[in-house]
Amino acid sequence: MAALTASIPYPVRLDVDYPEQQSRWKALFRLPLGIPLLIFSYLLQGSVALAIWAAVLVRGRIPRWLFDFQVAVNSWHARATGYFLLLTDAYPPFEGDYAIRYEVAYPGRVSRWRLVIWKFLTSIPHFLILLVLVLTLVVVLPIAWFAILITGSFPRGLHGYVAGTMRWGARVQAYVLSLTDEFPPFSLSAEAGPAGRSSYIISSVIGSLAAVAVIGLFVTLLVAFAVGSQHIEAQVSYARLVAGATQHGEGIAEVHSGRFELRGAVDPADDLYAFLTAAPGHRLVEFRLVMENYRGAGQTVPIRASRFNLLDTEQGNHESLIVTVNRSDVAPIDIESGDEATLQLLFELPDDADPAELQYDVLEYGGPFGEQIDWQFE
Repeated sequence: MAALTASIPYPVRLDVDYPEQQSRWKALFRLPLGIPLLIFSYLLQGSVALAIWAAVLVRGRIPRWLFDFQVAVNSWHARATGYFLLLTDAYPPFEGDYAIRYEVAYPGRVSRWRLVIWKFLTSIPHFLILLVLVLTLVVVLPIAWFAILITGSFPRGLHGYVAGTMRWGARVQAYVLSLTDEFPPFSLSAEAGPAGRSSYIISSVIGSLAAVAVIGLFVTLLVAFAVGSQHIEAQVSYARLVAGATQHGEGIAEVHSGRFELRGAVDPADDLYAFLTAAPGHRLVEFRLVMENYRGAGQTVPIRASRFNLLDTEQGNHESLIVTVNRSDVAPIDIESGDEATLQLLFELPDDADPAELQYDVLEYGGPFGEQIDWQFE
């Protein structure tokens, strides 16, 4: 059975002629010559993939004209890629004879149930191997480039390796696009047939396990976000805050990283800052916030002026002008684990508006362990 499978040619074929001699100057300028071609070819390649998948899903087959068009696009992409990879120095034409030839046998019926997702999963082992092969080209291609510049010839063994890597990728791509249902071989050879049943089963198991692992990771991150992030709201009487007479527990918020207590406000605070003058029709307002870092040893709480925001009763949004720590240091500053600090937050508000909500983004809210506190004024 194995011998019979190996004797059947794979329905996707990519052949690359070996050039005995190549132009040195064309190799020297291959990057500026090849990159535009490569970009254009990638844009072309995805142009009809959705139409092919839709046709397979609805009809179980690909219309011949649509199949031929995708094969023609893939063929030109292979030519552009091979030219970029120095496999030939002839500029790739859209049609006609060329040193790089791409062919796909028309499949007739195509499996609906294996469309896209299943084929992608079973191709995961191929993707991993292709990733390694492509990374090796980072070493192989510079060697070939210098060889062409010096000798005018691409070393034959390296040429076959690069062509084989392209061939492997072309087969996997055609399989995922549903141009064929035959599982690609794990081979660089142009003569390799479809992979055997055992290879398909092993790839299916690996792909399924990888999918389960990715889904598990995604669920874990969602749970970590839900458990780790905190968005705390605290109600505070603004009149008592300005009078310095807040009630017990009022203005206190505790999150994973520490304890934060809004203890007072000065409104207006223009006389406190001789070096700052509010704009006409505006006043300065200062808030006093006491915080204690609960985080473990070596973990700081970053104090940044950009993380404080004040909303006013007229729907205005104001960033802090300056944040000082213990009336001596100016943010940005980091509060060490176990330390307590008093922060002074200064804002500029219109005279006809009052503070409505003070927002503090403690640890970059929105990440897996973000923390935000909103003090809402009554």
